[in-house]
Amino acid sequence: MANGTLSYFDPDEIEDAVCDLIDLNMMNDALRLVRHGLSLHPGNETIEYWAIWIYLHDHRIDEAEELFSKYRDNTASGALRLKFSLLVLRGHPKLALQDFQKALTEGKVQTSEWINTIEEMYETLPNEVLTPFLHEAANWIEHDAETISRIATLLIEAGEYAEAAIHLVRALDINAYDIYSWQDLARCYMILHELGKCQEACDYGLAIEGGNPLLSFIKGYLLFDRGEYADCIPFLITARKFAEGKVGVRNLNMSDDEIQQQINVTYELLGSAYMETEQNKKAKECFDILIERNPKNVQSYIHQASMLLLEGDLNSALNYVEQARHIKPHEEAICSLRISILSTMRKFEETREALEEAIDLFPKQKNFLAAYAELLRQTGKEKQADEAYRRLLNMPIKEPIYKRMLQDYFTSIGDNEALSKLSSTKGKDSNRKTSKGTVKKTTSKTPRTNKERKNKQGSQGDLQS
Repeated sequence: MANGTLSYFDPDEIEDAVCDLIDLNMMNDALRLVRHGLSLHPGNETIEYWAIWIYLHDHRIDEAEELFSKYRDNTASGALRLKFSLLVLRGHPKLALQDFQKALTEGKVQTSEWINTIEEMYETLPNEVLTPFLHEAANWIEHDAETISRIATLLIEAGEYAEAAIHLVRALDINAYDIYSWQDLARCYMILHELGKCQEACDYGLAIEGGNPLLSFIKGYLLFDRGEYADCIPFLITARKFAEGKVGVRNLNMSDDEIQQQINVTYELLGSAYMETEQNKKAKECFDILIERNPKNVQSYIHQASMLLLEGDLNSALNYVEQARHIKPHEEAICSLRISILSTMRKFEETREALEEAIDLFPKQKNFLAAYAELLRQTGKEKQADEAYRRLLNMPIKEPIYKRMLQDYFTSIGDNEALSKLSSTKGKDSNRKTSKGTVKKTTSKTPRTNKERKNKQGSQGDLQS
């Protein structure tokens, strides 16, 4: 094209230029070039296929069907793929998948063409309809590790993690060096809470690509979850480098929201691991970054306040707590930490008010009532303290610390009736199992990967979502 005038004459030259324009998402220019090509080469099948494909992309279904009508009975792969897209967009996804699956098993459509088309139409296909066909195709394909792995990725997208894991293992049996499959397999096992298998997948993948940030993130999470804080830090640092753009991941397929969530989780885990290993300066840096990224992240304020309390910087600790309290005023952990800081600062009147507020918010929590009673007693408010102790006595008492506290108090005032009641009190077993066989599952979101291994030929005849 020179000075705005089309100068393409050869059909192959036009096709290459159209592919380039589509890759650049310049669909209007691509359609203009296709129409120019049809004026030079009327009835050229390849150029007409591209015109149909562009119409489908723009949801100009009637124009696409009109041009496709003469190819409706054509059994060439390009025509079959266009027919599939038209049927899906006309509201017949099951029929489209049945015909397309048959074409695959009969060898009329290559596996790479089949998976390219399914991937590009994925957003238009209901998961309930698509997943049975994905299972069937994955089981039918025997030696194509890449296609099996790509099918597994679509199953992950549909939430079929157990089936996806089965097919990823099959793909890795064929090609054990596919880092994408190891990433997807680790994620599946993590969501399925098969943590031993998850770590094994991470270890195999990291042996192939040391420092892979996605696998490092999952491995770091697993180690953190097991309480191996020092060991998890190097892996989380690698994930942090990805978060800061210092390392990249090939073909990372994540939405912006998912990327931001992974970054937040990375800083949260790393900051907590630094806290557990008494590297408070590094921990504070992580939580400050989290607060800057998300000013409503209450847990970061709590962590900062806790570390500052231990270091004796009470004013700064209280400042963080007040910021957290402003965001979430009825959070028990915030109330508890605020009471601890005010008490340490010997601001007894403010401590008393904070305890009264906490007791109103959490009337069943014995720790607030016990601390309130002790504070009143220490500050000479004996009548109010007595009322608080007797209120605590009327609650189910199992914990030794509260029994000793009540015993000391009622012994000091010689109340044998209260002591007798205390000795006969039987609290409820707070450690009773609530659900036999219940397994705690993680809700943290882990990175998702997908393989974008499409070529220009593989895109022809498909609809890009």
